[in-house]
Amino acid sequence: MIGNLCKKGHFLCQNACNFLVIQCRNAGHSKWQNIKHIKGLKDAEKSQTFGKIGRHMKVAVAEGGSTDPKSNLKLAQIIEQAKRANMPQATIASILKSSQADKSGAKSHLIEIKGPGSCIILCEVFTSNLNQLKQSIATSLKKTGAKFGDGGGMHIFEEKGIIEAEIPENLLGKAEEMIIESATDHAIESGAEDVRIDDKTLLFLCGKSNLNSVVTELENFKYKVTSASVEFIPLKTQSLQEMELQSCANLYERLQNMPELVKLTDNIA
Repeated sequence: MIGNLCKKGHFLCQNACNFLVIQCRNAGHSKWQNIKHIKGLKDAEKSQTFGKIGRHMKVAVAEGGSTDPKSNLKLAQIIEQAKRANMPQATIASILKSSQADKSGAKSHLIEIKGPGSCIILCEVFTSNLNQLKQSIATSLKKTGAKFGDGGGMHIFEEKGIIEAEIPENLLGKAEEMIIESATDHAIESGAEDVRIDDKTLLFLCGKSNLNSVVTELENFKYKVTSASVEFIPLKTQSLQEMELQSCANLYERLQNMPELVKLTDNIA
């Protein structure tokens, strides 16, 4: 079980006898490569940011039963994300108002798809008629050589909070080792599990339930947080051939045209 970070960048893990042991991050490279993949997918969707955030808000209201972010943690996280994306306050208020008035009975559903080359795609949708939507999805799956999964692929993903932040001004130009050492200290104190540098951005990893508190603590340390969200991180990736990648691209295009789509996540290497 992952515990806290030590200042050398190792995880502190609790064993069955309640002794603290140091576990080196042997699989760290793979994990962060997968997170970088997720970040790339998010960057590619920036042109549709407001629409996607709006759908996320509606899902959060439906699941949390409240439009009050103080009592709806998931909604609070998404509203913060909306503010960082510079979504106008009036737009946020309008989405919340329409969500509160929505009597369609729409719910969030996670559909597992086994894509070309045996990759796994998680398709999060928000709909009041799942059976009808799945019939529409089935048509796209058939045309791209994909099919519905049986639920067995979920175990290769874990949900984690991913926080992107700019490197503080006082550390700009410093050696990467020094930046990581300082960021690791702040990660420990903020409750994050790990931290990495991706180009000129710091990526903090945390549990999905304490995302907001970690963001608040990092901002107290003068980090400018540019993005914070809960994502499915693949623990194992799948390499595809060129034709399989093209089929996946065609499938993504079809799925992204569905108004009920909230988010797509895959384990493609």
